[in-house]
Amino acid sequence: MQRFPLIEEADAPPEVRQTFRDFQVGMGFPEVPNFIRIQGTSPGMVTGTWELAKNILLRGKLPRSTKELIFVAIAVDRECGYCRDAHTACCQMLGVENNIIWAVMKGLTEELPNPIREIIQFAIKCADGPHNLNQEDFARLRRQNLDSEQILEVIATAAMAIYSITIADATLLDTDEMFKAK
Repeated sequence: MQRFPLIEEADAPPEVRQTFRDFQVGMGFPEVPNFIRIQGTSPGMVTGTWELAKNILLRGKLPRSTKELIFVAIAVDRECGYCRDAHTACCQMLGVENNIIWAVMKGLTEELPNPIREIIQFAIKCADGPHNLNQEDFARLRRQNLDSEQILEVIATAAMAIYSITIADATLLDTDEMFKAK
């Protein structure tokens, strides 16, 4: 049972309606996801979340598909069903091969291409305890030809995943029909 109501677009104030539409279109979803609708009670929160998503997931040098895989890995690690389902659906929408998604979900990093494996391992370690990152963790990413901007994007994506998981889990968010495996 969700702890907060899902705000309907028709019932939302104009600024929230605009954010709903911007999020839906910007992320490429057929409808406004529950993750955003549950935040509609707080115009500042929903707008801040959209700005965060827009600047971390949709901009930068790393492909969005890589960032979505980071979300999947951290969601599985943190046992967040909503985020796992939503970001798995995003990976599929972006054309990520099912065997890659499956390997990330099962923690089978040896089956992943080197750059993705190193990024996923770094992101999970960053999400679990950023204070435990060491010089070798950064060196492994640099050996995969990631520059400082890309490494910072991995860190920001891991942080956003933790932010999103906290919201989804604290509100007991139900997975949208559009994200459920078919």
